Amino acid sequence: MYSLALTLLILPMTGSLMAFIIGKIDRRYAFWSAELIGLALFLITLKLYSSYTAPIEMAFTWFHLGDFSIPFGIYIDELSLVMLLIATGLGFLDIHFAHDYMADDPHQPRYYAKVLFFIGGMILLVSAKDMVSLFMGWEFMGLASYLLISFWHQQRDPADAGVSAFLFTRFGDIFLFAAIGMLFYLTGTLDLVSLNTMATDGEIDKNMMYLIAVFIFIAAIGKSGQFPLFPWLMRAMEGPTTVSALIHGATMVNSGIYIVARLFDFYVASEALIIVAAFGAISAFIGATSALVQSELKKVLAYSTMSHLSLAFIGLGAGSLAAGMTHLVNHAVFKALLFLGAGAIIMSASHVKDMWRFGGYSKKMLFVSIAMAFGALSLSGIPPFSGFYSKDAIIATTLLNPQTSGLISTLTLIAGALSVAYISRLWFLTFAGENRDKELFAKVKKPSFFWITLPLIVMAVATFAMGFMQDGIAEMVSTKSFEEPHVEGLLVGLLSAIALLAFIVYYYYVKHLEITKKIAQQPLMKAIHTVLFNGYFVEFFIHYFAKNIVVASFAKTINWIDMHIVDAGVNNSKNLANRVKLILSKTHTGYTSDNSGAMLLGLVLIFVVVFVGGVL
Repeated sequence: MYSLALTLLILPMTGSLMAFIIGKIDRRYAFWSAELIGLALFLITLKLYSSYTAPIEMAFTWFHLGDFSIPFGIYIDELSLVMLLIATGLGFLDIHFAHDYMADDPHQPRYYAKVLFFIGGMILLVSAKDMVSLFMGWEFMGLASYLLISFWHQQRDPADAGVSAFLFTRFGDIFLFAAIGMLFYLTGTLDLVSLNTMATDGEIDKNMMYLIAVFIFIAAIGKSGQFPLFPWLMRAMEGPTTVSALIHGATMVNSGIYIVARLFDFYVASEALIIVAAFGAISAFIGATSALVQSELKKVLAYSTMSHLSLAFIGLGAGSLAAGMTHLVNHAVFKALLFLGAGAIIMSASHVKDMWRFGGYSKKMLFVSIAMAFGALSLSGIPPFSGFYSKDAIIATTLLNPQTSGLISTLTLIAGALSVAYISRLWFLTFAGENRDKELFAKVKKPSFFWITLPLIVMAVATFAMGFMQDGIAEMVSTKSFEEPHVEGLLVGLLSAIALLAFIVYYYYVKHLEITKKIAQQPLMKAIHTVLFNGYFVEFFIHYFAKNIVVASFAKTINWIDMHIVDAGVNNSKNLANRVKLILSKTHTGYTSDNSGAMLLGLVLIFVVVFVGGVL
């Protein structure tokens, strides 16, 4: 098992280099290299999963200097295996889908090399035994996401989006790095299991634990696109849709939730879970309401990701590791399905993303529409699809926990209910009714069954079947038996709200679209639309703060000090030397009489000093 685990860690990195080199010989070979490596990674993970009896532990030393050493360890338990199945399984389907989606791109070797590197970063992160190896995987993914989001860097928007993702996530990573330093200083260990045990046993100062937990959560906010560090997640839609599916389903955004889950006992002991729940509730509300008005297919899904990852954070923050992580697993599958489904639509519709130009696409893309309907039903929380069970459990947990019952549970309820509104709006505008751009509709091509539709069908079946495996998934991710919380009347209320919202969306976006357009022209609705469309202007305020506070005030102050104190001190040293020279030059005129007088005066002073010293 140790050899399989090492192969799982090494293969994606070596495979990345292999795909690039072989792809340079013939770019078709880049895909086949990535396809085979992706399949091998999934099969290895399946083998580890089927043979699992106890955690796999491997401890190494990265480097040591005297008595000081930095560890680098591997730890694969049931939680790691679930995350590995997501990363490798969805990663393989994503690579398979890319055969057609990226077929015309001349830079396929570079693309597949980056994808394998991305998957490798996630594998390392979820297999980490300590904070050092976790941080390395964390940064590998940050680099890979920048490279993939800005894959079409010849265009300005993708290039800017990559930089935005890099800067937003790096801001959070500063806090993670600081937390690692504080943990090592306080405890002398970075082992994740040991940190949980020490926190539970009260061996770490509680105030410092709270600060460290908040610092780690700030990093998680950046990585998982939560308030206020979420703007990069929307701009990341400039990358290939297959990259969006990887980021939102299989890899990067899951890492922020994973790190909180891996240190769950630490968070419980530090009493910082309420912070996780509070920011999760705000993010869920912003994401759900903003998704309601987006016109681009992928941006609806991006805000949806923000909202549903927030639900997972809320589950953790409310004290249920099982509910939070089960929803993360369910979300990974149905969100990857929805993003790849969006990719199939965009590819077939000449890369148009505006939903207002779609309509009636089920006539040409029947299987895609059915697969995306499965994903939409799961996201909405309709039984027996997987999303229903975890979302219901999270809402019930927030209502039953005194700390989260109130504003947090209310925002969670609203965000959960609105899921059906924005995803049914997306499905109806795309697949139902009459097409609204006949010229574009005429160009729509039926996607390949094997390369495009088949991966969607596999994920659609998975998100349905997982609804019957929720207890098993919950026990794996939490190592405890899962007892679903129950709130009287919650199920009936949620399903009634979902049915009502679905009917309203159908009525206004399929039957009477003209009424919707008239309502949208009202001044109040325009104002609300503007706020929601721009994500409550959070990105605007961040840029304003950075430009007018950080740059205009702090940076300009530093610049003034540099110019008028540091540089002035160096530049004025010449003038000071000249003045000293002028003063001293007056003591030497060149005349013999002046020199003799100065010598005589000096001798007199010496005699006076000697005489006075002798007298005293």
